[in-house]
Amino acid sequence: MSQELFVNLNGQLLSADKPLFALDNRAFRYGDALFETIRCHQLVPLLFDFHYERLIRGMSMLEIQFTHLPSREQLLEFISNLITRNRIYGDCRVRLTVFRADGGLYTPESNKPQFLIETTPLSTKGYELNEKGLLVDVYTEERKCESGFSPFKTGNSLLFVMAGLHKSRSGLNDVLITNTKGKIIEALASNLFWVKDNVFYTPLRSSGCVDGVMRRQVLLLLKQNGYEVQELVGATKELLLDADEIFITNAIQGIQWVVGLEDKRYFSKLTKVIAKLLNEPFVN
Repeated sequence: MSQELFVNLNGQLLSADKPLFALDNRAFRYGDALFETIRCHQLVPLLFDFHYERLIRGMSMLEIQFTHLPSREQLLEFISNLITRNRIYGDCRVRLTVFRADGGLYTPESNKPQFLIETTPLSTKGYELNEKGLLVDVYTEERKCESGFSPFKTGNSLLFVMAGLHKSRSGLNDVLITNTKGKIIEALASNLFWVKDNVFYTPLRSSGCVDGVMRRQVLLLLKQNGYEVQELVGATKELLLDADEIFITNAIQGIQWVVGLEDKRYFSKLTKVIAKLLNEPFVN
């Protein structure tokens, strides 16, 4: 018999197999939601302060009343209890979704939040660097608008859904996203870094990229270890083809190195150094 799994909906543990929402749920109807995807290690949500701070900023942007959200400490307790209840003993992925309370058409009837916490086991411990480099290309069919919503992970993800379909059709490991100015700003679910002559580059947040939690952590590591970092308005394909290394970052996988863009093949020397620094807390 398979193990029953649970989710936490507004502070209550419920079976993941049971219906959770009414038809007027605003996340379903309008994408009126935002979410954080958090890696947990032995019940501990990693980089949680970064996640929580971005969540509060996003709720403020969407005018969802963050003062009605459980406190940081309560959310940590909910996450820990759910992981324990689902009998996850290794690392896991936690998705924390916040959405506006039911009711209304485009105009909401309330700005109070509701929330859902889900857990999924992960097979790796800590942020393991991928052994085989990623093959990527630039997705050009649609572009990401630079707006107040850009830094956050919202329920409006159609651009990334279509980019994911393109990735699958093309046999790629990932795709790079451009903004309305045609600059490359991020990957499908990750922030973008590249290295040239021992200098690290990444797009500015104002370029429209997600204000990534792992991006923030990697920038801290680079500066703490004396590396030169430059934030640009984005990249062109020509700039990336001239780079020595490319890697992408997100809160679940940490750092992933890119081996190929078109016919160009890349090294991963400095990428491995930074990945090692990131993973030091998990080395026994």
